[in-house]
Amino acid sequence: MNDDERFIELWNDYLEGELDESRIAEIRALVEGDDRLLRMAADSYQMHRLLGLIAQDTGSRQDDFVAETLARLPADDDRFIEGVMQNLSQGSPRKGTTTRKLLAKWPMAIATAAVVVLIAGVYFQRPSAEREIAKITGLSGSLQWTGDGGRVFHDLRVGAELPGGTIEGMVPGSWFQLEFNDGSTVTISGNSMLTFSDQGQKKLHLKEGSVSGRVKPQPAGKPMLIYTRSAMLEVLGTQFEVEAGLSATMLNVSEGKVRVKRLSDGSTVDVPAQHRVIVAADREMSPVLVPDSVNRWISQLHLGPDGTQGKWSPKTDAEDAKLRAIPYTTPQGKTIYTAAFGVSRGDRPPVVLQPASRLRVRGRIASTHKVYFGVTVKHAGGEFAGRFQTIRPAVEFQNAQDFEVILQFRDFRLDPSLIEMKNELPSAPFDSVVESFWCHTLDKQAGLEVTEAELIPTAEHESE
Repeated sequence: MNDDERFIELWNDYLEGELDESRIAEIRALVEGDDRLLRMAADSYQMHRLLGLIAQDTGSRQDDFVAETLARLPADDDRFIEGVMQNLSQGSPRKGTTTRKLLAKWPMAIATAAVVVLIAGVYFQRPSAEREIAKITGLSGSLQWTGDGGRVFHDLRVGAELPGGTIEGMVPGSWFQLEFNDGSTVTISGNSMLTFSDQGQKKLHLKEGSVSGRVKPQPAGKPMLIYTRSAMLEVLGTQFEVEAGLSATMLNVSEGKVRVKRLSDGSTVDVPAQHRVIVAADREMSPVLVPDSVNRWISQLHLGPDGTQGKWSPKTDAEDAKLRAIPYTTPQGKTIYTAAFGVSRGDRPPVVLQPASRLRVRGRIASTHKVYFGVTVKHAGGEFAGRFQTIRPAVEFQNAQDFEVILQFRDFRLDPSLIEMKNELPSAPFDSVVESFWCHTLDKQAGLEVTEAELIPTAEHESE
C-alpha cells in the first residue's frame, strides 16, 4: 500500500470517528511530509468540518469559523490551509458525524473557494428555527439531546447553545437546566423528556417526567406554553413545577400565576402561588393549597409500580412485592443496574429531609456486590438541589441473602459527577425536598431487588 492509499484509508477512518492516537500520529506524519496530501487533507477536512459538524458547535463558534474561512481564502490560500490543519483535533470526531458518502462524490482536489462559498451559503440560509434559543447552564447524569433532522447527541456540556429540540434524561439521576435568551430557566430531572422551541413564543412539550421553571415576564400575548398529554399551561412569568403522567398532569405554583387548560373538554382554571392542581379527565379541576411538608415516607410496592423505575413484581403468597434493578448502559460504556422510587410526586405532601433522617432499605441480592444508595433533592420551588450518595461494601450483601440496611444521611456525599457545581449546591441534602431514592450496582448484574424503602425521621432504634 502506497502513501496515497494509506492516507485515504486513515483519513476516512478519521472522518468516521474510528482513529486512535497512534494512527492520528501516523496521518500527521504523512501530511507533514507531502504538500499534496496536505492539500487533499485540508480540502476534505474543510468540507467535513462545515457540512458534518457545524451543527454541533455553538452559534458563536459557527459564525467565527465561517467568517474566518471567508476572510482568509481570497487573500492567502496557503495560510487558510495551515489554519484548517491547526483545527484538526487531537482525537477523532465522534462516530456518526461523518459525511463520507458525500465526500466520495467530490474530487479531493476541488477548488477551495467554491467549497467555502457553497458551505457558507448552506449555513446562512438555515431557517431561523435553527438559530440558538437557549444555552445549557447545568447538567449531570446520562442525557440525550435530539436536534433537527433526528440528530442525536450525548456529549453535552455546560455553556453549549441549542437551537431547540428534545432533551431526555436517561436514568433517575439525570438532571438538565436550560436558560433561554431572556433569562428564563427550565429544569428537568430523572427520566423526563422535554421538547422546547422559541420562534417568537416559547413552547415546551413535556412528554413524560417533570419540569420546573423560573420564567421571566413574557411578551404581551405570547406566554410560555407547556403542553402535556392532558393539559396546556400558559405561563406569563412565574415559578412552577409540572409533572406529566399518561392520563394526568400535576402543576405546583410557587410564585405568580399559571392558567391551565384541560385538553379533554377545554376547561380552564387559574392557579395562584402556593397552590397546586391535578388535571385529568376524570376528576374535578380545582386548585388547592400545597400541603405542609412531612418528614416520613414509605414505599408501597404492593399497590403497584407507579413512580418507580425497575422491574416490578407483585406480591404473592410466598413473596412480597419487589422492584428489581434494571440495566442502563451509558454512552461511555458503563452499565448501571438501578432501582428507583419517586417520593415527592403527584398529590402527595412534599417530603423534607431532616439532619436526623435515616433511610431503611430491605431487599435481596443474588451475588455479593457493593451497592450504591442515593437521594436526589430539590428546592421547594422544584429547582435541582443536588444528588447525594453513599456506598456500602459488598460484605453487607451476600449471595442469595436478604438484607436490611439503615443509612444515615450524614454519611451521604455529593455525587462526584456534580463536583464542579459544589459551590452552587447545598453541601448536604438536609432541609430539601426529596425527589427520589435510588440504589444501584455497577458493571455487574448482581440481581439487586428492593422490597421496601422507608424514610425514618428520627434516630431512635427501629425494630420492625
